Amino acid sequence: CEKTPDLIISDVMMPEVDGYEFLKGIRANPKTRLVPFIFLTAKVELESKLHGMELGADGYITKPFEFRELNLKVRNLLLTKERYAQQKLQDPSSVEEHSQDTVFLKKLNLSLEEQLENTSLSTEDLAAQLNMSLSTFSRRLKKLTGLSPNQFIKEFRLKKAKDMIGVNYGTLSEIATKTGFSTLSYFSQSFKEHFGKNPSEN
Repeated sequence: CEKTPDLIISDVMMPEVDGYEFLKGIRANPKTRLVPFIFLTAKVELESKLHGMELGADGYITKPFEFRELNLKVRNLLLTKERYAQQKLQDPSSVEEHSQDTVFLKKLNLSLEEQLENTSLSTEDLAAQLNMSLSTFSRRLKKLTGLSPNQFIKEFRLKKAKDMIGVNYGTLSEIATKTGFSTLSYFSQSFKEHFGKNPSEN
């Protein structure tokens, strides 16, 4: 019998079927519906990417891309898949119940990834991109994560920075800029407050 893949990477534009239709087929098949799925694509509008997330994509990599970026994405998705499998074993009913929440968080994470270097990104911008009022967005995020939008954004940036440091993505200054911190000193201070050590010690 055919072996189920650990992860699928697909282009959006393909000769015989587009990536979205391919993804629908993957998600409709019981054997592959939970396999992590990454799209490779040329630069497209955020709204198109959000549509892909609604269909079940787990992430996007924009071409041309650096191997380090793809490596990070694949590693994180496989870790998430492992945690998901453990959760399913412990409480199978919880997985389906939270599917809408999962889509919401995937779309939010995508929006943040697309604007990671934007130091002036506002919570109002994020809410609008997800077609939600700021109050509804804030309530839902707080319910799911226990964090306010600003706290979530900051933690998202810090976790991305930690991943980049772990694979020697660049200098600390480059990583601080890449993850949307306005200064290296603010980045270092925030990193130490969150992780309990300086980024240079990671």
